[in-house]
Amino acid sequence: MGKVVEKVVVELLAEEAQRRGLLNNSHYGSRKRLSAINAAAVMVVRAHAAWREGHIAPVLLMDIMAAFLSMGRGRLMTIMTGKEMDGDLVRWTASFLSERTAEMVIEGNVMERHPVEEGIPQGSPVSPILFAIYTSGLRLSGEERVAGIDGLSFVNYIG
Repeated sequence: MGKVVEKVVVELLAEEAQRRGLLNNSHYGSRKRLSAINAAAVMVVRAHAAWREGHIAPVLLMDIMAAFLSMGRGRLMTIMTGKEMDGDLVRWTASFLSERTAEMVIEGNVMERHPVEEGIPQGSPVSPILFAIYTSGLRLSGEERVAGIDGLSFVNYIG
């Protein structure tokens, strides 16, 4: 039942993030009918257009190691409240990320549970949109810098 609720919340968070300007047309992750394939296709089309005009078409790709595990929950909540996202979604997110624990099992021996203070769960349907919200300021900063340079385009994919 929990995964069903998470999938519903993903839709609500994505709509709210779009409404609050946290996702834009160059963001392909966590959006309906858009994927890495779409991002790659746009990148190829933009590169070919730049080449036809004699421009260089650089690409910036990032692989953020342990991205979900490295997220600061407090910062995520600050971003969500700062962008005046729906209060119910903010409260749901805070609850979803609270009181999480982890335990290790080594050769059948179960170790003591420990609280998990940071990060978001890997494998959850809601984690990619939360990560997109978390990194939205970084994305916008990068686009602003690149947008002013003639012949360059920035394709962002998170998810």
